[in-house]
Amino acid sequence: MTEREFTLEEARELVPWLAEVFAALERPRAQARQLDSVVKELQGKISGNGGGRSQGELHRQRRALREVSAEIDDAVSDIRERGILVKAVSPGLVDFPHRRDGRQVYLCWREGEPAIDFWHDIDAGFVGRQPL
Repeated sequence: MTEREFTLEEARELVPWLAEVFAALERPRAQARQLDSVVKELQGKISGNGGGRSQGELHRQRRALREVSAEIDDAVSDIRERGILVKAVSPGLVDFPHRRDGRQVYLCWREGEPAIDFWHDIDAGFVGRQPL
């Protein structure tokens, strides 16, 4: 259980902010995917032929991946500081602890949705979403 619980209204008021946060992460998320692919490719080359010049490039690409990952982590931290649970970064998926019929559940929002229209039991996850 988490400390903060949101009313439906409080959670819905945060959707525009969340949409902005995840929109701002479009570029870093794309960069992270691309850099991860490059790192894996370089690792494959190094393990296949012993490295050579690929080692330096692998180091540079890993550093760039760490930097863009830190940018993503900062945004996720901002979300979590508000008491929102981040379940996925790409696409953005968050849960808001909420009291429903006397028990804690999660209000669920996924990037691209215009509003919070679903909830699920704490142990059900995204596949257990139900309409409000």
